[in-house]
Amino acid sequence: MDDAVRDPVPQAATAGEYVALLREVRRRSGLTYRELARRASAAGHWLPPSTLATMLGRTTLPRERTVVALLAACGTPAVEVDRWLETRRDLEARLGEQGRGESDAVRTPAGPSTAVAANIRPSVGSVPPRPEAPWPARRWLRLALLAVFGVLTVGTAGALRPLAPPTVDGSPTVGCPEVLRQGMYGPCVLSLQEHLVADGLTVPVDGWFGPDTTSRVMVFQAFGALPVSGTADERLFDELAGDRKVPASWSEDRIGKHLRRTFPEDPAGAVQVARCLSGLDPYRVEVGEDGTRRWGLFQFSDMEVSRFGVDRQTALDAAWNIRTAREVWSRTGDFSHWNCAA
Repeated sequence: MDDAVRDPVPQAATAGEYVALLREVRRRSGLTYRELARRASAAGHWLPPSTLATMLGRTTLPRERTVVALLAACGTPAVEVDRWLETRRDLEARLGEQGRGESDAVRTPAGPSTAVAANIRPSVGSVPPRPEAPWPARRWLRLALLAVFGVLTVGTAGALRPLAPPTVDGSPTVGCPEVLRQGMYGPCVLSLQEHLVADGLTVPVDGWFGPDTTSRVMVFQAFGALPVSGTADERLFDELAGDRKVPASWSEDRIGKHLRRTFPEDPAGAVQVARCLSGLDPYRVEVGEDGTRRWGLFQFSDMEVSRFGVDRQTALDAAWNIRTAREVWSRTGDFSHWNCAA
């Protein structure tokens, strides 16, 4: 990968050649589309696998931000990213000149100051932000993109209900599928994650509806007395848009101290088992392949929670979870009830 990204950037005469060069960088990196998406996210960029596949499968000039995200994921040094962008801008300028005649026919002739400004190019060493469209245009463009992505998601993630109609209240359902579930990827999931974080739940805000997001959705549903489905529907969106907040979870330090007090016979063992089971996360929910769920620090199953006569919200309470684990431990004198492979 290092040799691929550190070679001088070859010149491309057409958009197709430019994309072919990007394909070669991706090929020589040895990374899958999914791996590149994760690396891009870690570098602060958004690069879904579907977007990357579409870009590398076309012969049209890709967007700057997508080029930057791909190169960053491949480990390309910043100075070489600038050269890639400079090459792209040269191509964009040439393509623009080809269609300028038709554009001038429908535009008001530019004044002298506009003509001078049009000839000013940014320096190679910096990548200034591109001018944004006016707010109304950007909003409708975003709605259109979300709707298109929702249709693509429906095709790849199974049969879903129709797209929800666009709204203007800023809710996370704007232009998105009416149901979001594990396996989906995109701006709709990103919005869901941002709302979960705003409501007090820590979750990676990466646009990927993975097990962590499913776990946090279940936690929010449990505290909101909603059906605990792990999917995000209109009812969940309404609750997210309200004032409901999930109570702050215990810190690892507080959990460790409470475990040591509760299990004086084997304090280190108690912390070790809880860490192995849940990562000392009192809001951890694990879903098994058969659909069964386990709750909280000591990962009590649905059946156990029902047998103890409590609801899911109680099962997520750190104090209850530790106290109940102590009751189970007292029957055997050890932690043999739990089998955790780190």
